[in-house]
Amino acid sequence: MAASESEKRPLGMIVPPVPAGVEIPPEPPDVGARTLSVASRLLAGATVFFFLAFLFAYFYLRSINQNHFWRPSAALLAEQHEVHVSLNPNQALGAVFVVCLVLSVLLTILAGRQMKRRSRNWVGAAVGGLVLGIGAVAAQCIEFIVQKFGPTDGAFASVFCAWLAFYMIAVMGTMYWLETQIATELRARRTPAGSGGDISDPDRLIAPGLDAAVFYWGFPGGIGVLSYVVLYLL
Repeated sequence: MAASESEKRPLGMIVPPVPAGVEIPPEPPDVGARTLSVASRLLAGATVFFFLAFLFAYFYLRSINQNHFWRPSAALLAEQHEVHVSLNPNQALGAVFVVCLVLSVLLTILAGRQMKRRSRNWVGAAVGGLVLGIGAVAAQCIEFIVQKFGPTDGAFASVFCAWLAFYMIAVMGTMYWLETQIATELRARRTPAGSGGDISDPDRLIAPGLDAAVFYWGFPGGIGVLSYVVLYLL
């Protein structure tokens, strides 16, 4: 039985064939939207598996506690000629860190829903999510400055510093992605496309990128909450 037209094109619309010498038409918007959707899900999966390594390291090193060096006492650190006296992170900064993360995720979800309703107010919510995401990174940077331990002060300190350092890189990358969506929208509002231009409705092209960014940000946001629970509360 001959395959149907939809079976021949399983990934959705494609650029239709044109005769030789004819200008190739623009790519249909649904192609880019589908690509961004699939890419965001692959990136989310890769991010989860990456940070699972730190979660495994935390519980594995904590369980074996070799030579009592998981969270060594001040006396043991003194024997190692260390000057640090505390391996406890700052709880206030940790609370600021996780609150900023949760609010940032909620605001970006709100921005995505407003965009789907074709509301122009989504930019305000997205900017709020962007600022709070950067605020979470700032709180963790201050934590690294004021804490009394470094990555060589036992297994816990090593996992704490490495886990959150890589996490901040992931958050900043996501915030950059979100910022590009906001900047693109503001540029489109400032300089609308002409009536004869190729892009008559820029939001139709911006929406898939914002939707992908919002979907992905939920995963690092959840990982951040897990990081706070494991590293600050356990």
